Amino acid sequence: MTQDPRDMSPFNPLPCAVWVLVLAIAGVELVLWAGAHGLVNWTGSAEWRAQALVAFGISPELQGWMLESRQAPPEHLLRYLGYGFVHLGPLQAGLVVVITAALGKYCAEALGSWRVLLVLALAQAMGGFAFGLIAQPGTWLIGGYPLIFALAGCYAGLVWASADARGARIKALALVGVLLSGRLALAAFLGGGADWVADLVACVAGCALGHMLRPGLVARLRRV
Repeated sequence: MTQDPRDMSPFNPLPCAVWVLVLAIAGVELVLWAGAHGLVNWTGSAEWRAQALVAFGISPELQGWMLESRQAPPEHLLRYLGYGFVHLGPLQAGLVVVITAALGKYCAEALGSWRVLLVLALAQAMGGFAFGLIAQPGTWLIGGYPLIFALAGCYAGLVWASADARGARIKALALVGVLLSGRLALAAFLGGGADWVADLVACVAGCALGHMLRPGLVARLRRV
């Protein structure tokens, strides 16, 4: 029985995890944009974006200090989860929101909201840590590109594990290949430091974690 078109929503329903990510990214960007354009009259609001970069960005100097001193203050560990929600401008944030909504829907429906949030948190943190290991002093990692690359990797891993048709698997790998090729091309022609390392590591981690945490993990472990 087909559904009455009058009862259908004009928007594709998104899982809870995707709404959380999209609204968090958009909300943070809205606050920072409003502060930068004088729509908020609080003291120092024009500098909120620069302050957020320092408060949430990944710095190789700071990470090096934590490794050498063997200290991990909670406020610094939170950077590895929070840097993906602060962007350099609305264009970057908008791109992240669109891709998160598109890829996140499939991943969250396949894994469930809690699993996909766990995958993204771990993959983003791994990407940030990799950046901190090799980036040049004075550089910062900020923005949600590692997040969307983690989603792309997760999507590819899930499709590869569940698809019976070879064509579906090739399309999933082609999507990741296009994203990674474009990212590496931008790094080669436009520079940008070691940001691409965070994207690559997050993509690989997202693929591995999404494949591992898909439903039926306990049954698969029993068969090993």
